[in-house]
Amino acid sequence: MNSYSFNIEPRDLLFMRDGRPMEASDAGLGANWPRPDQVYSAFINAFHAQWSDFQPWEGHRHNQNDKDGNKDSSYRFGSLKTAGPFPAKGKEIYLPCPLDLSADDEGNLYQMKLVEAKNSDMFKPLTHAFSSVKLGKTELPHWISSADYQKYLRGESFKPAKCELYTSERNIGIGIDVASRTTEEGKIYQAEYLRFGKDSSMAVSASCEQNGSDGFSKILNKCRFDMIMGGQQGVCLVTKSPSLSLPHSCCDSNIPYSFFLRWTLISPAVYPKINEHSGGWLPSWVDAQTGQVLLPKGDTERKEKERREEWRKRISNIEKFSAKLIAARVGKPLVFSGWDLQSGAKPTYLAVPAGSSYIFECANSEEVKALSDALSWNRKGGNEVKNRRSTLFGEKGFGLGICSQFKI
Repeated sequence: MNSYSFNIEPRDLLFMRDGRPMEASDAGLGANWPRPDQVYSAFINAFHAQWSDFQPWEGHRHNQNDKDGNKDSSYRFGSLKTAGPFPAKGKEIYLPCPLDLSADDEGNLYQMKLVEAKNSDMFKPLTHAFSSVKLGKTELPHWISSADYQKYLRGESFKPAKCELYTSERNIGIGIDVASRTTEEGKIYQAEYLRFGKDSSMAVSASCEQNGSDGFSKILNKCRFDMIMGGQQGVCLVTKSPSLSLPHSCCDSNIPYSFFLRWTLISPAVYPKINEHSGGWLPSWVDAQTGQVLLPKGDTERKEKERREEWRKRISNIEKFSAKLIAARVGKPLVFSGWDLQSGAKPTYLAVPAGSSYIFECANSEEVKALSDALSWNRKGGNEVKNRRSTLFGEKGFGLGICSQFKI
């Protein structure tokens, strides 16, 4: 499957709503950083605009029936996967600031300490808590550079460089009557918009399986093309870039100083309630009572020509991890929904925000490395498997995380 990297630059303003209602004196709430699913939808819409009819190179076409849960779907471009968007300033990519950092009076960021939480009312299965030396709330930047993020992964303190990536603007508009397409007398509104700074853009990668050498390469191999994004149909210029270069996970089985593995989200993740599992902030692949990681330990990739039933049976027989979740530093949930032209309003979801951090205690250094391979979005050396550890919307870029060894 070919993967392509892009820089997306708005030609003017963008209006990116979240899931909160816009009422009364509300300013529109449209100056939000684009979510992963909004970029995914923009690519899907660009594909449909380029090819309105089914193409031979799309592969086997799904046979629709009345029992399909998504029977209104076109079932086209279903193998599309995206990652991002991440702010970019020139060639430098920025990532969400981890929430397990704390700042001193001079603005230096350092790693919080992990302390055992005895006689506390912490949620199961957590046994430890993050502790900051500085009392009170800490103001963290929204984004840090890839270079600074690499220092964070190594457990080093640093002072992030200030960089203006985008700003928020408020504009006044006039209400339009839907039927007559004329202005409604006495009705005005204000809305927030996102304006990118000079040399700022969005860094994104996309991949999609296809049959044959034509197909998506016709549009994805173009040096530049336009794409529609946002709630007010903002036009963006899309240009190819060499690669989406993100920091690699910092875990090495030859480093025995810690059996604690930290997994930090660089994109939101959605964990719904499943039977007795509460979901929400707790990953669906972690036992809600014991904290044990329920992921299979070993090669889970589906082999070529391996039947789906055989693959599932093989996965079910693979040994599970013994590692346990002991601590989590999670931010306020990201509320989002959407609108479908065919079915109307989409359900509202609460996502674990990017920057949230989870700490796992492993049995030995070998399990540290194995769990890092199972959780990391990318890893240094060897076959780089692009893990997406969100129960929902993984193909849309949710659940991307980077691992590092945590020093106690």
